Amino acid sequence: MEVTFVFRDTLQKPIEGLSVQIRAGTGAPQAPAWKLGPDSDDPPAIAPAPTLGVASAAGESPTMPMVNNKADPVATDKDGYALTIQNAARNQPIDVLVKNQRGEYIWKATVTPSKDISAFTVVSPEYHLEATTKLTPKEELEQNLNLPVVKEGEVMTVERLVHEFGPYIGWSQKVTEQGKVKKDFPTRKKDVTEDEKTHKKKTKITIEHHLKVVDNGKPQTVAFNLLGSRLNFPKSMWFTDEHFVYLANSLGCEAAAIKALSKQEVVGKGKWEPDHGFDKNGLPKILYERHKFYAYTMPGESKNRKNKPVNPYANKYPDICSPASGGFGKDGLHQYERFCRAASLDMEAAAKSTSWGAFQILGEAFDGCGFSSAVDFASEHMKGIDEQVKVFEAFMKNVKPQAVKALKDKRWEDVATYYNGGGWRKKNPDYAKNLEDFYTTFK
Repeated sequence: MEVTFVFRDTLQKPIEGLSVQIRAGTGAPQAPAWKLGPDSDDPPAIAPAPTLGVASAAGESPTMPMVNNKADPVATDKDGYALTIQNAARNQPIDVLVKNQRGEYIWKATVTPSKDISAFTVVSPEYHLEATTKLTPKEELEQNLNLPVVKEGEVMTVERLVHEFGPYIGWSQKVTEQGKVKKDFPTRKKDVTEDEKTHKKKTKITIEHHLKVVDNGKPQTVAFNLLGSRLNFPKSMWFTDEHFVYLANSLGCEAAAIKALSKQEVVGKGKWEPDHGFDKNGLPKILYERHKFYAYTMPGESKNRKNKPVNPYANKYPDICSPASGGFGKDGLHQYERFCRAASLDMEAAAKSTSWGAFQILGEAFDGCGFSSAVDFASEHMKGIDEQVKVFEAFMKNVKPQAVKALKDKRWEDVATYYNGGGWRKKNPDYAKNLEDFYTTFK
């Protein structure tokens, strides 16, 4: 695959003179050594920049050396062009780094090429993170951001996530992928030859194929932020049959019933995967509930009846603190953006107000699960699926014994009531029916 990198400001004007480094993304497996540089006469449609070459598929030759790719730093030219990788591996993440004012190369974006021809435009931020005066687009990209890094094998904790990574969670870098394809422009060529003895002429028609890069519609912009990077390396991420058999023996019910409950809690009617307790960045799946945070941050009753208690965060942050339930937003990274913002205000309350892991257990149940705080409870879910299974076991025995009995008897409406709460019919009227259907599938 062929991947080109270009740098622009928010008005799509080229940024010249940036020192840029491209390397294989964090956690990406080794791939054939990159071939760099343009090699055709067809300019990219995004700008009159250096040309794009013909891509060759990664892994095309079994003798090619497998390495952790890292290109030497290059400076963007007057068109904002940095470089072209001619043989990038499909779906392999690539990190984009820019040299800052202290001479360090800092992460700016991660892109994942999925087309044979891809051109990514990294756009200068529209706002300032560490600036008190108006910066030029070049200065925007050269800001002295020392983004934290999680090394392979490190297990995240809630405290570290909020304190070290929290300030960058809401920051997004815009990357635009141009709609480009490789198109064939065939040329017919007539060759006439004459036989030396008979002097008869023969005409041979040949077709030459000229592949060029052309536009394929409007550019598509994707926002990348810190949450898209690998932020956790759990000890175990995958459910096995042994996990469900263990829980079935411990709780006295069928493994298929427990698997059905986990599927309903995490993915609903979607496809269930054995690693569904975690997001792709390694963090456990969560759901942050703003009305819970509102309740846990509410001041105590005042002795003066005229002075009713007022929540200190509700008016300023209604999307993460509100007496009204709902407003959850999208799954995945968005939930961590909301959680980290709330945790910066009150970490324990935020951990209590969030459902964690493969069984979506609210942090408010920390005590019944054997933990001294909701933060410790949440950090346990970061460690791996083995730990999530043990927490669920304690939760069912100590906090939800009625749900265990209902699960044994396969009384699905009672399971919904005792596990998810009495309001499940209003929030999700299909909850009990889904449990029964999932159980039948897994049985």
